[in-house]
Amino acid sequence: MARRRDPGFTLVELMIVLVVAAVVLAIGTPQFSEFRRNNRLSGASNDLLAALQLARTEAIKRQRPVAVCATADPHAAAASCTAGPFSGWLVFEDADGNCQRTAGEPKVNGGEGALDGSLRAAADGICVAFAPTGFALDLPAGVEAERVLICDDRGIGLQAGTSQSAARGIAISRTGRASITRDADTLAGWALPCS
Repeated sequence: MARRRDPGFTLVELMIVLVVAAVVLAIGTPQFSEFRRNNRLSGASNDLLAALQLARTEAIKRQRPVAVCATADPHAAAASCTAGPFSGWLVFEDADGNCQRTAGEPKVNGGEGALDGSLRAAADGICVAFAPTGFALDLPAGVEAERVLICDDRGIGLQAGTSQSAARGIAISRTGRASITRDADTLAGWALPCS
């Protein structure tokens, strides 16, 4: 009588599978960590870019100035603009055009955003304001932000395996158009602190 073999794995086959899985994890884990960090930066810069575009379109729609400013607490009911490194942004109707939110100036719904705790941001001013034409308003020096830098602990150094910076920079033109750049030389020329 022939013996029937039971289906299943031998111990040797199981050990080979475990070794292959360990090698794949050892190679893939550092890349996955880098992928997550890059996604956080991309998400934050895209959210800020969307807030800028929202402010511009709301200014045109409402026929009133609308501003985007740096803030320490974007989700607070009485959120106000703050100078220096910031943890979020706020979009509001700026009736008096001074780029400071007062009690009577309403927030634009969906225009606030906060940075992930591992990210930092700096700007060359505290506010970007859009006129009813969609163009950026001229504001005093130190108030008007034309450049925003979003980074993590890698700073503006090159992203591994590329010729682009790990940080994201957002530039706002006089016509009100905002764009994202990762060019390391451009970001270094902005001289914004990434701390």
